[in-house]
Amino acid sequence: MDPRWQNLPHTHTEFTPATYPDRETWEREKTRLKKQILFAAGLWPMPEKPPLDIHIYDRIERDGYTIEKAYFQSLPNFYVGGSLFRPLNPQPKSHPGILSPHGHAQLGRLQHGDTSYPGRGLTFARMGCTAFMWDMVDYNDSARHLSGAYQEETYGIVHRAPWPHRQDNRMLWNIGILGFQLWNSIRALDFLCELPEVDTNRLGCTGESGGGTQTYNLYAVDDRLRVAAPVCMVSAYMQGGCVCENAPLLRIDTNNVDIGATFAPKPLILVSSSQDWTQHTPDVEYPAIKRIYDLYDADDRISQIQIDAPHGYNLEMREAVYRWFARWLDLPYGDDFREPPFEVEEHKNMLAFFDGLPDGAITQHKDLIRQCIAASRTTLETYRPNTSDIFAKNRRILGEALRITVGYDNSTVTYQHNTRENGTLIGNRRNVRVPIRTFTPETSSDASTLLIHPHGMDALYSPLIQALLDKGQTVYAIDPFGTGQNIGEENPEEPRGGGNFFNTFNRTDDAERIYDIALALRHIPGGRVNIVGFGNAGLWTIIAGAISERTDLQIASDIGAFSTKTENDYLKRLPIPGILKAGGLPNAAALIAPNNLLLHNTGDTFDTSWAEAAYALHSEATLTIKNDLAKNEDLINFLCKK
Repeated sequence: MDPRWQNLPHTHTEFTPATYPDRETWEREKTRLKKQILFAAGLWPMPEKPPLDIHIYDRIERDGYTIEKAYFQSLPNFYVGGSLFRPLNPQPKSHPGILSPHGHAQLGRLQHGDTSYPGRGLTFARMGCTAFMWDMVDYNDSARHLSGAYQEETYGIVHRAPWPHRQDNRMLWNIGILGFQLWNSIRALDFLCELPEVDTNRLGCTGESGGGTQTYNLYAVDDRLRVAAPVCMVSAYMQGGCVCENAPLLRIDTNNVDIGATFAPKPLILVSSSQDWTQHTPDVEYPAIKRIYDLYDADDRISQIQIDAPHGYNLEMREAVYRWFARWLDLPYGDDFREPPFEVEEHKNMLAFFDGLPDGAITQHKDLIRQCIAASRTTLETYRPNTSDIFAKNRRILGEALRITVGYDNSTVTYQHNTRENGTLIGNRRNVRVPIRTFTPETSSDASTLLIHPHGMDALYSPLIQALLDKGQTVYAIDPFGTGQNIGEENPEEPRGGGNFFNTFNRTDDAERIYDIALALRHIPGGRVNIVGFGNAGLWTIIAGAISERTDLQIASDIGAFSTKTENDYLKRLPIPGILKAGGLPNAAALIAPNNLLLHNTGDTFDTSWAEAAYALHSEATLTIKNDLAKNEDLINFLCKK
């Protein structure tokens, strides 16, 4: 049975950690993960970095450390506020820089108790580090920034309402809270590197729970960190329960164990609790990640410690991390280091925006989202394929983005084998099953045609098949996912698409269909291959052709008068996460070049200008555009031309 209908992965799936036979295989997967995380976060292509516009003020001197309020500009008029902990009398380029993201505590980074965020920051400062702790989106200073006020008298309580995990235009652009938090982490590292006392060769990051998620997402995509400690989060049993940890596409074909391992071979300590979802770390997650460190002969750079305590970042956990960081950041502290006693500041001494927001600061979530979409549109225009260099850049960046939207990794071609069994095409990496039929002519030419119908191969028009056979073409037809015979039995208690954060772990139905078409293209033997997409399947074939590695294609796609002028048709007819971030259908059509392309039934609502620009660069290829629906004779003439 096709595995895409039942037992689908979700945030509480018990994953079996993957194994990798050699360093080369792992490095390839690590590269894939970096791209996937960045794209899921809306950071591929990477946004422009505006000036940080750093503000540090209200210095308080305490016993062996100082605390200052600090904020910087992450995106235009979008600011990150936090607390900066420094040693007394810091010297230029002499002190490690430590990022300290917080988790989902009631008071955010102000939380003090068994888990003490201020205690962590000031202790690092006493050890000789400069440490920065900032607010997760919609906590404390961020809540005031985007909601207009601190939560009355308490601070820290998250405002979840503006960030539901639903299918709307933000999904098409990969805009969400995880992306903002990962971007803020990258910019927080930029901020640390700008401080005169920070030695940029000695950078570390540690956080627990949601802060642990931020830690490993950051080190997966940013190579500047030297040492890391994700606490109570790297687990094969629970992947994160908040919308800020579960962007669509984030964990397609992966989980937090692999993401956690991307720090190899740099020094990493896994800190776990015997009373939460990391209770198996000594026996499951740590050995899996250590096997990857062994590929680098770096077993001395991976460690773990489990504390018999509730989920959090208590004193014992903090002290284990202090010692690990001291070892790898060349600090003069040994295995007997203990956290000194300290007093916690009043909240008003810790809140960067207590006395007001920076002039011009964005104060509404909708304005931030609108700004990000506008910036993405501007960035996309720089990829319009008007020159050969831009076309090549587009294929490298946006072409990769299209593959990620579908979950199709063409770099694994030598590891993903396709076979035929009883009229079924099988992809053995995921063991998908795609029904396929082959029609063989009496006298074969070197050309073949793959026909795709949105209702499955039984709906295909037989005279067209016969006409192609008469021309000597072998004809293939498949039932892409969810069509014809390719409809499986669902678990009524867990129907496909009904689980929490479904799109984080699973391809959408349309992405699966495109994946199946690409799988079929791998099966069809050499020689020219035609692809014909009828109805909505025409949209699938455009993307399948764009992500295919084949250069012997001719594609005829029914556009169905799809409108690219608004986002509505994408939401109704092609709801794939990140599709617009990758340039949408106009760019997919452009990336089919230098293969021949027929776009028909375009109406006057489909943007063909990207394809026209690309094909102007490829004189050997033809682009045919018809506003109305092509007739059978038009299709046959296109498919059978030499």
